[in-house]
Amino acid sequence: MNATVIGFVVVAGAVGTVGLALAGWLGANRLRRWCLLAGLGAAGVVVGLMGTMMQGYTVRVGGSAPSLRDVGDPTSGGGGSAGVALPVGALAGLVVFAGLLLVAGVALRQPLAVLTAGGGWLAMVALLMFAVGNSGDVLLPNDTAAQTFVYGGLIIAFCVGVLAYQWQLTDRLAARAAVKRPADRVR
Repeated sequence: MNATVIGFVVVAGAVGTVGLALAGWLGANRLRRWCLLAGLGAAGVVVGLMGTMMQGYTVRVGGSAPSLRDVGDPTSGGGGSAGVALPVGALAGLVVFAGLLLVAGVALRQPLAVLTAGGGWLAMVALLMFAVGNSGDVLLPNDTAAQTFVYGGLIIAFCVGVLAYQWQLTDRLAARAAVKRPADRVR
């Protein structure tokens, strides 16, 4: 990893730690909400780094060929079927990311919380995908595991964002109905 990635993770970790500590210390006000958002954004960065590091771990499912490179190549002389490389690392990273987004959505019940945590994740993934420098180290190569991690994460972020938006609308409608409803009358 180069200095840019390390610096980004250190700054995000510091901001997130301070934000979450202040959110736990402060009372229920706007500043607490912004501190919680900073902590969720930093948690998204950490989850993005963790998922990127483990997304390449695959498990072979089935097959009897000597390697997984024989998949789809009928002319390879390995004999037998090659099986399927199940991207367990990418799936585990997506489960952690989905958990973070659900915690963010439940904590604030606003799409902004999901956007902040997902934005931290996306910033880390994009930084590791496109800004690795000239060293040739590519952490997210163009393979099935990396594509499962990136595209699956984007789909999960969209779905949880819509869910948080629905929660926010439900809360607003319930608050509005409570104000407009007259007191119950005894008959």
